Amino acid sequence: MDPRLKKTKRGGKVSEFALNIDLAPTMLAAAKVDVPQQMQGRDLANLYLNPEEAKKSWRQEFFYEWIGDMTDLPSNNALVRKDKKYIQWPQWTTEQLFDLEADPYEEMDLNDEKYRNNANSAIMDEMRTRMLELQQLAIAGAKM
Repeated sequence: MDPRLKKTKRGGKVSEFALNIDLAPTMLAAAKVDVPQQMQGRDLANLYLNPEEAKKSWRQEFFYEWIGDMTDLPSNNALVRKDKKYIQWPQWTTEQLFDLEADPYEEMDLNDEKYRNNANSAIMDEMRTRMLELQQLAIAGAKM
């Protein structure tokens, strides 16, 4: 709980994406310590202290990268949005696309030959390109 928040506003929820990279900037800002420029996350407090303004510029998607091995969870990269998730599995040269609104448990891969069509292929192409852009931004240390 953030003591800066009015008691009448406590216990609320926000639907914006909050990532682990946001925790350090949030704690530093609460402690009134400047957030280092190289930190990629954002201060989560903006979402509840100034929600109208924060929501205008808050992330609508995020890139993640998991460096794994074949014994547990293999390496994968993904672009996640509220409605879709695109995943690359480099060790298997496989891609997946899920409609998170229609299939929140990710049981129906839209890249499977049963569901593959021009619309899904176009979405995959766009998300693959965007994921690579975000991956390059992350490598460069850009704010995410």
